[in-house]
Amino acid sequence: MVTFAIASGVILRDPELFRRMQRHWASGLLKFWGVELKVVGVEHLDPASSYVVMSNHHSYADIVALFVALPVIPGFLAKSELRRVPFLHAALRAGGHVVIQRKRHESAMQTIDSAAAQVRGGRTVLVFPEGTRSETDTVGEFKSGGFRLAKAAGVPIVPVGLRGTGAIGPTRSILFWPGKVEVHVGQPLTAAEVEASDFCELVSEVRQRVMGLSAMPARPADPA
Repeated sequence: MVTFAIASGVILRDPELFRRMQRHWASGLLKFWGVELKVVGVEHLDPASSYVVMSNHHSYADIVALFVALPVIPGFLAKSELRRVPFLHAALRAGGHVVIQRKRHESAMQTIDSAAAQVRGGRTVLVFPEGTRSETDTVGEFKSGGFRLAKAAGVPIVPVGLRGTGAIGPTRSILFWPGKVEVHVGQPLTAAEVEASDFCELVSEVRQRVMGLSAMPARPADPA
């Protein structure tokens, strides 16, 4: 799919073709897996606006469900380790996704500044602030990158809660199963609210909203 989409975009001289085809790819996968998708709250989003979307993360199916559910096709904030996956590096580049090196602070900040410019230019970015997939039905601590991006870009943050993706695509399995997935889109925090909020308070508020939308509790803190 990646090879076909990139080649088609080059032949047709349409640099946005790959981005549009991501939705068709995702929709086809959900049908192939036998997944019933329910979307709630999408009316909160204006397709003509740009956002930083933040969601809980339990499965590779999360990205598939969000590509279909959201009215805008997002790029996503991805860890640099994903570039090692065959074909995925090309897909990340062609899809306009933002790769961040989390262990190199200076490089990460430069990437966020670059991503902020893209968001101000009209791009919506999807962030999984937990940083990795959760293996339990809980919401982990949130990392700061997405919040720094939203503040730098001056755009609203949209909390999203995913339900059921962990059941159809368990973390330690390469198989996907039929089932029901729900995407609950919350009321965005406005750009003014993002700008005015204390950083720690903003992280806590968004996490609480994601927990409510996903109907999942907080993951217990690791023992010191």
